Amino acid sequence: MSFPETKYASFCAVVRPSDHPRKPADYRPLDSFILGKIGFKKKPGLETSYKWKDIGEKKESSKPMQFCIKELR
Repeated sequence: MSFPETKYASFCAVVRPSDHPRKPADYRPLDSFILGKIGFKKKPGLETSYKWKDIGEKKESSKPMQFCIKELR
C-alpha cells in the first residue's frame, strides 16, 4: 500500500480577544514561535468554530478558530 506524499501541515487554534478574562497576566502569544520560527502562516478566510463549555460558562458556546498552514519541503 502506498500513500500520497504529504505536502502541507495544518492546525487550527482558538481565537481569543486580547481582553479575555482568563488570560494570565504573563501571557505571551505564540505567534512569533508558530508563525515565525516554525513557519506556519495564518490562512485568511479559512476559519471555523467549535462549541464547548468554557470555564465559568453555564452552557456551550461557539468559539472562533483560525487555521494555519505550512508547506512541507
